[in-house]
Amino acid sequence: MRVIAGSARGIPLKAPAGMDTRPTVDKVKEAVFGSLQFFLPGSRVLDLFAGSGALGIEALSRGAAAAVLVEKQAAAMAVIRQNLRAARCEAGATLLQMDYLAALSRLREPFSFIFLDPPYAAGFYYPAMRAIRERELLAPGGRIVAEHDGSLEIPEGFSEARRKKYGKTYISYLTEE
Repeated sequence: MRVIAGSARGIPLKAPAGMDTRPTVDKVKEAVFGSLQFFLPGSRVLDLFAGSGALGIEALSRGAAAAVLVEKQAAAMAVIRQNLRAARCEAGATLLQMDYLAALSRLREPFSFIFLDPPYAAGFYYPAMRAIRERELLAPGGRIVAEHDGSLEIPEGFSEARRKKYGKTYISYLTEE
C-alpha cells in the first residue's frame, strides 16, 4: 500500500495489524482518486473510518486543504500518525480517536468529500449517512464515496450518481437530493 500521486507519491503506508481494518487496495484507490483529482485541490475531506489513513492521506497529497480522519481504535490511530509523518501531511490533518457517530456530532463545517469505508457487515452506512444529512456535513455539490460489497442501500435524501465495481469491491458516489 502506498500513496498513489501528489506531493507524497510513492510513500509506502503501513496498515494496522490484525483483521479489524481492511485497507483500500491501491487499484481501487487509484480509480477513485483519478475520478476526483480535479476537484480535490483546496477541498475539505472526511475519512470517517480511517483505518490506516490511506484515503485521507491520498486526498492531502493531491491538494486537499484539510482532512479529518476518524478512527476509534488506538492501534490504528498510531498507524495513521506514522503514515501522516511519513507522507509529510500532518499539517492538513485533524485526527479524532472516537466512535464515528460521536465524531459526526462534533463536526461543524461541511466537507466536499466524505469517505465511508466501514466494516461491510457492521451496519454503519445508514446511521452514518443519516447523521451526515441531519448535521448538514456534506457541502453543496459534495460527494460521499462509499466502499462496500454491493449490498449498499441508499437512504432517503441521497442519490447514487455512479457505482463502479472493482473485483469484489464496489464504490458508490452519492449526492444529496
